[in-house]
Amino acid sequence: MQLALPAGLSEEKICRWMGQPAHVPPTAQTLALAQKAAGLVLAAARPRAVSCRLELDWNDGRPRPKGALELPGEDIAAHLAGCTGCVLLAVTLGPGIDQLLRRLGSQVELACAADAAASLLAEEMADAAEAQLRQGLEEGVWMTGRFSPGYGDLPLTAQPGLLETVNARRTIGLAVSPAGILTPRKSITAILGLADHPVKGRLAGCAHCALRDTCRYRKEGKRCADQ
Repeated sequence: MQLALPAGLSEEKICRWMGQPAHVPPTAQTLALAQKAAGLVLAAARPRAVSCRLELDWNDGRPRPKGALELPGEDIAAHLAGCTGCVLLAVTLGPGIDQLLRRLGSQVELACAADAAASLLAEEMADAAEAQLRQGLEEGVWMTGRFSPGYGDLPLTAQPGLLETVNARRTIGLAVSPAGILTPRKSITAILGLADHPVKGRLAGCAHCALRDTCRYRKEGKRCADQ
């Protein structure tokens, strides 16, 4: 899947990813820092994505994609309710971002801004990949939004099976550690449900979500369940 880099990144959004309160305008100095970080991240990023489409079995009341992938937890079952298939998606910005963040390690403020810019870019690339998937749907097929390992009670231990199923290591160079951490770091995996009727899916609340400390919606004072 081809992903084109955007011409730029919003400095205001980078500031939000850095923890700037939504109701407080960022200073000119912070905006300048975000702009510099955006340029460095866009120069280092090499976004790539891969996906695959699978049928879902519901014989025991659980969503089971064809193959070895397990999707434990009640939240992913609720998200995929009514779906007869799913798409697995993996997106990465590539190893250049990890190398950039290591180089900037001693420049604390710039490293923080670059990390935020890379997180924003990863989300935008995942949005772009999802948009491509939607454009490719045949008539009469609807797709939910993304649901990633770590959302709600879908554990990060689902990552290895998801990556193996889409052959992510070979196709886009994306791997996962024994702890479920993606490498390169600025990468996103997700499951999207497919149905023969309109579906939106249902995301979980924040209380027990593994991503609550880094969630972009929480940084903006929102919830993913509201999107």
